Amino acid sequence: MSAAHPHKKLPEAPGTRQRLMEAARAEFGDKGIEAATTRGIADRAGCNEVTLFRHFESKLKLLGAVVQETSEEFLALCECGGGFSGDLVEDLTRFARVYNASLERCEGMARAMIGVSRRRPTLAKELIGDVLDPFHRSIAGYLEEHQQGGRVRADLDTMAFAEVLTSALMGGLLRRSSGLSTLDRDGWIRETVEIFVRGIGV
Repeated sequence: MSAAHPHKKLPEAPGTRQRLMEAARAEFGDKGIEAATTRGIADRAGCNEVTLFRHFESKLKLLGAVVQETSEEFLALCECGGGFSGDLVEDLTRFARVYNASLERCEGMARAMIGVSRRRPTLAKELIGDVLDPFHRSIAGYLEEHQQGGRVRADLDTMAFAEVLTSALMGGLLRRSSGLSTLDRDGWIRETVEIFVRGIGV
């Protein structure tokens, strides 16, 4: 039997690209965009930098891929569907829980993009801004139905409400995870929803 060709390329382990994506998400989340290194990402993924560059060419292109994947995942997690009860507190609590769960899954990348938003506004807008628009529209559409039914103030700007509600929930997650709030997850969601509902009822 002839010996294997000495320069034959060994097969790459399956899932290498996805391992690199997960490693990059963790590295960016832990260290921030600027401090994260391709060597650190490769180490987390159990491969070398050459493999990373073969898949993504540069840290910036890898960051773009991670942002796109995180955005797609966030959108899927934020899918609230139908079947609402019609009770404002109950239904807005449902929106809030779905959004909070999505934030918790993507918190590291969200923190990283907040930290770098001034230097990379396009990427930050894609992950934090544009990705939220469909979710905001879902909340706004729900509230507009209640406006027509006379249960929500007719002068309420429903998109502004959605934006301020999600901002409060994001602020709550950041405060809790930094040890700055005495409220736990359920307490923060409950108090936020109740305060907001009091302000929109007729």
